[in-house]
Amino acid sequence: MIISTDNSVIRNALGDQRALRLIREAGFDGVDYSFYDMKEDLFALPDSQLYARADSIRATAEDLGLCFPQSHAPFRYRFGEGKNSKNYLDIVRSFEFCARIGCTQMVIHTLKFPVTDRTTDVTAVNLEFLRGFLPYARNFNVRIGVENLFVTDDRRGCFVGHHGTPEQLNAFLDRLDDPMFVACCDLGHAAIVGTEPEAFIAGMQPHRLTMLHVQDTDYRHDSHTLPHLGLQHWDAVTSALAAMGYQGAMNLEVLLYYARFPQELYPAALKLAAETARCLAADVERKRGQTISAK
Repeated sequence: MIISTDNSVIRNALGDQRALRLIREAGFDGVDYSFYDMKEDLFALPDSQLYARADSIRATAEDLGLCFPQSHAPFRYRFGEGKNSKNYLDIVRSFEFCARIGCTQMVIHTLKFPVTDRTTDVTAVNLEFLRGFLPYARNFNVRIGVENLFVTDDRRGCFVGHHGTPEQLNAFLDRLDDPMFVACCDLGHAAIVGTEPEAFIAGMQPHRLTMLHVQDTDYRHDSHTLPHLGLQHWDAVTSALAAMGYQGAMNLEVLLYYARFPQELYPAALKLAAETARCLAADVERKRGQTISAK
């Protein structure tokens, strides 16, 4: 199993090229390329410059032996902006950028609405929203990942799941009914809305779960910190991944962990992150081997 990490914090501080080198030197095999919260607005560049940037990133990654097992689209678009808005077109341009760097799947956040909104058919809106990207997904051979998310209930001071259970996410993917749509489980998002991450994994259909956002939490905040720095049950998580035969990357999404460090400590922070991901991946493979032997 390969290990990868989100690149947003390191990339924003040091630029793509230096970030790729530090990530590889730390021991990661891949990068989850983040198009959100970009310090530099890539999608404000003319096509020729955008393509040159993507080609340069791919060339450097190939030289270093890095891959891009997944990516994350920008999520500034809001319902009603229209398909000609920059926020919508930024998502569209992400598909071609992914194709140029060799990434074949990208998470797109579904649209969220306040918990007090009783008039919007949220499922219908999101089915139409994601289906609108199918032509680009097919043209560039980049699958669309649907992630379990959350909304804030300010009245009760808690988080409410948006596709917050595996049953809800499976049902939504059933209605999308196209192999270009896959699932991404954010372990921390599951935890903070009341579904144990291992239970979320166990409830997903194995062929659909192709991406992970691995992060730890205290079950109260979307912490995006390193596994073992929160309260989630990592032995149970690796057991669930092994039992389902998960074939994707052990991908860390720990941007708030990286953000705690000054730049001079990025190499050490990345190294600990890579060693943590490698241990989790090895645990999955060991348990999967035990399962196969038992059969």
